[in-house]
Amino acid sequence: MVGVDVLLALVFSGLAPLVVEDAADEGALIRVAARTPDGPATCPRCGVLTGRVHSYHLRTLTDVPLDARRVLLAVRVRRLVCRTRGCLQTFREQVAGVLERYQRRTVRLTALVGAVVRELAGRAGVRVLSAWSVRISRHAALRCLLRLRCPPWRSRGCWASTTSRYAAATATPRS
Repeated sequence: MVGVDVLLALVFSGLAPLVVEDAADEGALIRVAARTPDGPATCPRCGVLTGRVHSYHLRTLTDVPLDARRVLLAVRVRRLVCRTRGCLQTFREQVAGVLERYQRRTVRLTALVGAVVRELAGRAGVRVLSAWSVRISRHAALRCLLRLRCPPWRSRGCWASTTSRYAAATATPRS
């Protein structure tokens, strides 16, 4: 028989950089309690490893829906102190691939919303996302669309220069 820890690691595999402590089923909502792993973290300003904890705070994010139910992620994030003289005094720990600064959605959910909004902007995208239990307004969907990077534009050359090259190649020499 498979243990609960193995099932949690399998179901919430996108949250692998975090330590999942608890998951509670509340009907239409699944609450996941997680924390950042213990150990030193690098200072974003000077790059020195530090493990001195100043305080903790709770950060709430929305994750990709599971079984057509919303997933609410409560992450306990450490606030660390950098000991380097002249550096930033304290900083919050960021977990690459899961938490981004100032975001209320995980990176996975942001990618899902971006993919749907890229195909169906506005109300149509919101209707599809609401069928998957992702709550978003049409204005937020359009903001996500505007935040997406455009693919690189490839030019096949200027029409005028192509025409000039053709004219030069086919011109008859003057006598």
